[in-house]
Amino acid sequence: MTAETEPFILQLEQTDSTNTYVREHFDMLPDLALVTAVYQSAGRGRLGRKWIAPPGLNFCGTFCFKNVHDGFHAGMICGVALMDTMKEIAPEVDCYLKWPNDLYLGKAKLAGMLGEGIIRNGKLAGIAMGIGLNVNTTAEDLAGVGQPAVSLKTACQRDFNLENLTKSLAISLKRCYINYSNSIDAVFARWRAANRLLGRQIGLTDSCGKRWEGIFCDVTGSGELVLEFLSPEGKRMRKNFNCGDVSVDKSTI
Repeated sequence: MTAETEPFILQLEQTDSTNTYVREHFDMLPDLALVTAVYQSAGRGRLGRKWIAPPGLNFCGTFCFKNVHDGFHAGMICGVALMDTMKEIAPEVDCYLKWPNDLYLGKAKLAGMLGEGIIRNGKLAGIAMGIGLNVNTTAEDLAGVGQPAVSLKTACQRDFNLENLTKSLAISLKRCYINYSNSIDAVFARWRAANRLLGRQIGLTDSCGKRWEGIFCDVTGSGELVLEFLSPEGKRMRKNFNCGDVSVDKSTI
């Protein structure tokens, strides 16, 4: 793929989930195809959470990765592409990436990503990386989300053209994918730099429901969060997490 190649975008009027669509049509879709939907009836987020958006107001889409066989790397590429798109279409928005796969503005969620592996003949053949971005959602709609959330409309006080946003994101991802093909380290460095919580006090709930408090001191090349914390005996320790929910300390942002 070259920088001149037009991105492949397939828009569906309605589907249960664009991730499901990409999984079911993976063999027929080209690499880096973007499947979007005006409405998702069963959109999903991490940990089995539902992601329901009013029809035609937000971005719901999934990228088909055929030559990236690592979920963290697919999310890393998408995260950097999201940041680039925000700089292009909403330069007044000071957003950042929140580990492991969210886009935040202040203490509120702007977008989330969900990666799912595509298995063929018992092997990982690719990644379906879904993105849900709050675009033209109103404050009233966001109030029913159940967690702090923000949209581009509420942040910028203007409406956004979804078609232009979709094309910008597809182009940004293609560009980031080419950069990734040339240097994984360079894209990782950009992704790491966009994780504003690095070096700050956070709370983390692990996959077993245990709560941890400490300093987000590093992120490994495989995407693990490194937490520095004090043991009950007062000893400074470090622990790696490959998944979990991070909460933003009031003094962090």
